[in-house]
Amino acid sequence: MRFYKTGLTLLAAMVLTACSSNTAHLPTKIEVAHGPTTIAGGNAKGANDITVITPYFAFALAQGELVDLAMLEDGVFSKDLVKSVDFIPGEGKATFEKTEIIKQTDNELEIEVTRSWNGHRLLSRYEVSKDYPGIKLTTKVLDPITGSSFAGYRLERNQPINKDVASYNDMTRMVHSHWTSGQLQYDLSELHETDDLRRSYSGSNNEFSVWLSAGSLGSLRSDTEMYTTASPKAELGLFDLKSTSGTFETYLSVMRQRWSRGERVYLNAGPKLKNAKHNSGKIYAYTPKGRITADFASAAAKGHSFVSFGPEVYPITTNFGGEATPYNKTEVEFRSEIGLAKAEVWLDGKQVAGWKINGAKWFRTGVPVPPNRTWMQWVVEDQQGNKAYSNPIWIK
Repeated sequence: MRFYKTGLTLLAAMVLTACSSNTAHLPTKIEVAHGPTTIAGGNAKGANDITVITPYFAFALAQGELVDLAMLEDGVFSKDLVKSVDFIPGEGKATFEKTEIIKQTDNELEIEVTRSWNGHRLLSRYEVSKDYPGIKLTTKVLDPITGSSFAGYRLERNQPINKDVASYNDMTRMVHSHWTSGQLQYDLSELHETDDLRRSYSGSNNEFSVWLSAGSLGSLRSDTEMYTTASPKAELGLFDLKSTSGTFETYLSVMRQRWSRGERVYLNAGPKLKNAKHNSGKIYAYTPKGRITADFASAAAKGHSFVSFGPEVYPITTNFGGEATPYNKTEVEFRSEIGLAKAEVWLDGKQVAGWKINGAKWFRTGVPVPPNRTWMQWVVEDQQGNKAYSNPIWIK
């Protein structure tokens, strides 16, 4: 279905009025309106702009660029949270050509944007499902690139991330009951602590895909019941979509190299990433305020998590993904119902200490934090050869 110039329908006007006035209107399907947005504080003010409303959030496009987004929190829509979420092709700005709605049902929406940049064609797509608070963003560079460009998706917020929010760096007591396990969507290969996912690229067949989270990280499987709606603690985030398959050990080796370069990227576990026994792992994230997807997404994105194929490893002092001060002690606790066999601590890509554990179901240990290093990681193995891997603890 093509995008035509139309006025607001009565229904869309009612929905947008509800969004701008922060009333408790909760749409039960995906709704689309054309014209100036009424998201509170929004920047999409043109007659051809589009506003999309889902049961969890609303966003607006102007000239094909996502310029406004409001999330549903405590039953009301927030003010506009973003300045821009867009694909940056390199130096210079892309020229807008057209926007088309290529699929629209009550449950799914796909919008396609065509632009040009330095003689190259760019085809961008926004994909929305009413069941998940987030958007899949994809851009294809349709013509070969000569030389190298620095490009990718970037999120610019209206307000910086609140630094006063607890980071859960220091663990004042052992609280393993506050860790929630699950599997994120398989094409999230790693999790980032950044709103800027640009990278160098060249040649042909260049495609960039990201997940713009407005409360969750998309498909989530868990043994425990977890809400899949937005929440009072819903968070906004941008995550690289890059399908990963093969062995977890190979994936871990690459991640360790990236940690040594100082890249704050974190482990994920999905059904296509197998260990040596061809089993899938789970990611355990620290969710002290509740077992909900927003808390889980936030904790996993900050690296407050570990990946397990059986046993469990919990921080006692500095949380995984947190920062440790040299000469202080970092302590952990290992658990396994079938018994523990051994444990290791890794430092900047090398194993520096290890423990043999003769079948105990519970084991606690620790080491001093050395200076002039980048990261530490804990690994534990149970008596059946299954392992758990912490995310790195960064060394100040």
